[in-house]
Amino acid sequence: MTLGKTEPRGSLRETTYARLKDLILSGQLRPSERLSENALAKRLGVSRTPLREALMKLEEEGLVVGQRNLGYTVSDLDITAFCNLLVVREALDVCAARLACATATEEDLDRLRGVIAQMVELKESVSDTPSDAARNLDLGLYIHRVILEAARNDALTRVSEQVYQQLRLALWLEVLWVDLEQTDLEEHRAIADAICARDPEAAEAAARAHVQSSLKNMSKLQRIWAHRRAVD
Repeated sequence: MTLGKTEPRGSLRETTYARLKDLILSGQLRPSERLSENALAKRLGVSRTPLREALMKLEEEGLVVGQRNLGYTVSDLDITAFCNLLVVREALDVCAARLACATATEEDLDRLRGVIAQMVELKESVSDTPSDAARNLDLGLYIHRVILEAARNDALTRVSEQVYQQLRLALWLEVLWVDLEQTDLEEHRAIADAICARDPEAAEAAARAHVQSSLKNMSKLQRIWAHRRAVD
């Protein structure tokens, strides 16, 4: 799965995937819980084929872990590993933002403005469901994809996608449990505005601040995660 790309909604697989993701992100399926395909298929009212396809997609996103002959379990959270990845992400995002200031086309800038407009629309209509949180994250990932494409550096894009893929679980839970005021909208707007103004210093500062915000949220996420495991 590439950064910020989603499938068309409406198919049975996509519906099954969305419902299963909601169960994980809402805590109804617990961290490290072994997933029974038969029980899940019955719970969701689907056959095992769309369920397995949904589980494969969730594995790509880091929400479940598959093991040969053992099936799937809900992913656990390694805060230290995520913080290390965020340090790398900061350097990559700063590089992409600075490059985009010089290489972005007017079409790229229009795409950036368009994603911000979608974020604003979502914030105004959000109903605080896991699906809304997922959509918010999808847009957040997509805007970074647009910035990477505007940077015109294939090597940077490949490395960034690898890091974002490994961060997927932490990003989901940050959006759902920690960033309740959706401060990421203003952070993304600051990055987009700086790139549209072709101001590399401002773009670097905004990109750095955005990742630093996530690093601060990791300690909050760790406390929430520990509490949920204790309650479970």
